[in-house]
Amino acid sequence: MKTIGIVAGHHQEDALKLKAAILKQDAGVEIMIDDGEFKIDEAFKKADCKINNFNAVERLRARGAQVIGFSCGCPHAFFSELQTETTTRLVDPCDEAGTRLDAAQYAAKILAADVKPLPKPFKVGLVGGLGPAATVDLYDKITRAWPAKNDQEHFKVVVEQNPQTPDRTKALLEGGTDPTLALYHGAKRLQEDGCDYIIIPCNTAHAFVPFMERHLDVPFINMQQTTMDEIKEKFGQKARIGLLATTGTVRSGLYGEKAKAMGLPLFVPDEKHQALVMSAIYGPQGVKAGFTTGICREELLEAAKYMVQTHDCNVLILGCTELPLIVDEGDAEVGGRTVFFIDPTSALARRVCQVARKTIDERGVI
Repeated sequence: MKTIGIVAGHHQEDALKLKAAILKQDAGVEIMIDDGEFKIDEAFKKADCKINNFNAVERLRARGAQVIGFSCGCPHAFFSELQTETTTRLVDPCDEAGTRLDAAQYAAKILAADVKPLPKPFKVGLVGGLGPAATVDLYDKITRAWPAKNDQEHFKVVVEQNPQTPDRTKALLEGGTDPTLALYHGAKRLQEDGCDYIIIPCNTAHAFVPFMERHLDVPFINMQQTTMDEIKEKFGQKARIGLLATTGTVRSGLYGEKAKAMGLPLFVPDEKHQALVMSAIYGPQGVKAGFTTGICREELLEAAKYMVQTHDCNVLILGCTELPLIVDEGDAEVGGRTVFFIDPTSALARRVCQVARKTIDERGVI
């Protein structure tokens, strides 16, 4: 059964006439009329008209309307704007010349409309605040990685920023507050907003992703797997991987288990040098305190030197999303050798853009 919505607005009588005309031509359809409030102020009349109609469309969409018509001809003037903001099929109350159709003509046009929703624009959801600088960094890298010539050629990104999410490392290592619900709530809100994929610019937070995936329909793009895939593609079996990350990420096996499954050797710092990495992240002059040069950089590079000289690493993972704020991705001289620093944030941004391109090409809409 086709479900038709009619926006009544200030034209309740016209809405009822349209309903009668539709039922006269096809008594088998379901019709719902939205008679929600329309706020009109003469000083804001044009904008009020657009917003009122959009709100009515959203209410009807939420009630299950597959096709939506209007009780007056006003939406014709901004019909394309209105249709752009929803995938539900809207039916213009006027003909191509801008002349309003009579009830019978409009009823026939509504009944002939396709009930299949319009293609949905691609949208990625970002669980942010883990920390705020890493969130900005990922968003910036996605923006830079996407080949757009103007604002409108970028795809939609929704950021659910919650810096109050409990510390992931403390939860894993010290019995601190479990961040699962805070992370899940953010991801759920992104799902409700219509996101196609969810991403998290925090390596340690991925330890909690398996708990959330069971309760969500939207898939995550996994930062660690994306990083390991790029390493495999770039180095093949010659890769000797060193992991520079929080102790929580190291002990969680987020990278180690994936490396093992791919047959790639992965090494971690000893206790002394792991403490240097943690200081570079959490120390009083660490990156979470807003520093990106000085002591934090010296500590991180000292740990990197250990990995190169002790384990013969040729690729080092900057496995905390804030470490790339200290050291850039790319080749660098460490311990007398050229080593490739890989930034999981950049790898994730590149993967997001790949997925976006494929999805946009398939749907034909950005």
